[in-house]
Amino acid sequence: MKSLITQVTRSGVVESFHVGYGVIVDTAGKIVRAYGDTEYLTYVRSSAKPLQGMAVLRSGAYDDFKLTSEELAVICSSHSGEPVHTETVSQIFSKAGLGPELLACGIHPPIHRESAKALQAAGIAPQQIHNNCSGKHAGMLATSVQLGYSPKDYLNPDHPVQQYIYDIVKEYTSSDKIHRGVDGCSAPVFHLPLQKVAMAFARISQQANQECRQIFQAMTSHPHLVAGEGRFDTALMESYPSKIMSKGGAEAVSAAGFIMPDGQVYGLAVKVLDGNYRAIGQMVLKMLEDIGFLKEPLSNQLMKWWKPELKNHAKHVIGTTKTLIAE
Repeated sequence: MKSLITQVTRSGVVESFHVGYGVIVDTAGKIVRAYGDTEYLTYVRSSAKPLQGMAVLRSGAYDDFKLTSEELAVICSSHSGEPVHTETVSQIFSKAGLGPELLACGIHPPIHRESAKALQAAGIAPQQIHNNCSGKHAGMLATSVQLGYSPKDYLNPDHPVQQYIYDIVKEYTSSDKIHRGVDGCSAPVFHLPLQKVAMAFARISQQANQECRQIFQAMTSHPHLVAGEGRFDTALMESYPSKIMSKGGAEAVSAAGFIMPDGQVYGLAVKVLDGNYRAIGQMVLKMLEDIGFLKEPLSNQLMKWWKPELKNHAKHVIGTTKTLIAE
């Protein structure tokens, strides 16, 4: 059985390695490439955000609150907490007539170091809006209000807005029942086989209906809002404009939907089994190379994942990582 192996070398010798399972499927869910256990169950973490964000469209909140493609992108994001991210999330609250004090995602400093330093220098403590999931939560709150439900306790799996999202995820993954856990931001998180995650991304990227077109186009038109400066999803989508929708999640899971040069649409999902995020970008790129979506040379943006330089504390290059498809 093939799997993805990311080798970490030091001075020309393999020091460590990470194993990943992955799959590429067509829009019907038929396997095109398999790398290990395609039915491997994992929490999809933030890779579910395009599906969770779809609730804003289906509920009518997007149209009634006059949201924009940029705001939809940040609803689907794991943003870095840069000013452009928090300002866009704030616009969603303003349009929906809500306040960010309703957020229940928890607080962490901005992922973007310069933004975190700027807050610290100004003597401002990070707020919940700086949480990378605040866009998703703003979307959930707007959807809740649109459907006529109280935003109170909106993260409870039994809350109507979470049931509404759950039905969307079941629909796009062709699942009758999905185990749900608790994500890092306290929202429900879905436990799914890799093959079904890949199929959902393929279906969205096929853009066969309006809600799929809107999700795909929002994320691919505004990749900086989906992640941020120096982040893999942003770099990948900027390198292949309007051709790939990419969304990673914590514990080294990632999914993408992409359009091949011949117009064929595929979806992929991959999980690094030990949860180490340093392997995930290169594994995604290796799968895309294997299917023929990308060829060298890659964009300068992607080279730090494709051929990274591992440096010691003296800034000397002492190694790299390389991903193989191995038995």
